[in-house]
Amino acid sequence: MRAIISVFILLLMFSCNQADKKKGNIEVKEFKMLTQEEVIEGFDLYRTMSVNLMMDIPEATYVKENEGQYSILYIPKNKEALERYKDFDRKNNIKLSTDAAGNSYYDEATQKQIDQLIREKLSIKDFCIIGRYIPHHFLAKDTASSQPVYSIIIPYEMQIYKLDCNEWKHLQNAKILDFTGVDHYQTLSTYDELLKSGKKAD
Repeated sequence: MRAIISVFILLLMFSCNQADKKKGNIEVKEFKMLTQEEVIEGFDLYRTMSVNLMMDIPEATYVKENEGQYSILYIPKNKEALERYKDFDRKNNIKLSTDAAGNSYYDEATQKQIDQLIREKLSIKDFCIIGRYIPHHFLAKDTASSQPVYSIIIPYEMQIYKLDCNEWKHLQNAKILDFTGVDHYQTLSTYDELLKSGKKAD
């Protein structure tokens, strides 16, 4: 199944404009912008992990109130690490739950199971680690949902970092204007190129 699915009961969807998200059951709040140092402090390698079903890689994605959405992506360095997470749910008999609105998500017990399965076989040396940050003012919360559902408002901006010798180093500020841009940042080749460019810049 290819979808943007919850991480610890967190469902992230996309909306095409902010004006629409101020209506009905969607809430958009305005907060101060974070400095680069504050963004870096938000990356947490101990957050519950899942598998990104678009790229078949381990990740942790979470929203911090008044800050924004953080994602930590584990980009495989070798074929063995890449193959390990393909068809992860089927291989491990992982089942999705569905809420009253029809949204698919992993319940808390299942998310803990996934996190354990990933971490027991995870060797950091097999991965390059990417951090992504989307500021809070590009997120909208659906107050009618029984789950903590956030929409990402298109167009939006995203900051991208890499973990290098235990330090988060800035790679790129990206502007996502449409769904083509969304898809671009859901492919491994994009991050492979960014990592190569980052090495050249160093």
